[in-house]
Amino acid sequence: MANEDKKDFNAMLHDNKDMPKFQIITDQKSIEKYGGSKMYLAPPIDYDKVMKKVPYGKVITVGEIHKILCKIKWR
Repeated sequence: MANEDKKDFNAMLHDNKDMPKFQIITDQKSIEKYGGSKMYLAPPIDYDKVMKKVPYGKVITVGEIHKILCKIKWR
């Protein structure tokens, strides 16, 4: 990020950047790459909430985080 030296971590975490956003993808290559035509763009705080639920010593991938966020938001 360009302004990391001007913001502390907490400020960046709570900067929602006009999110959440829901988008419909029409590009066929993107649909194949991401596995569908619906895209959910989550704010940083949502990622943080999911990561805090991961037990100490366990690993979670970005893909697994995306699946969790999509299940919560697309119900």
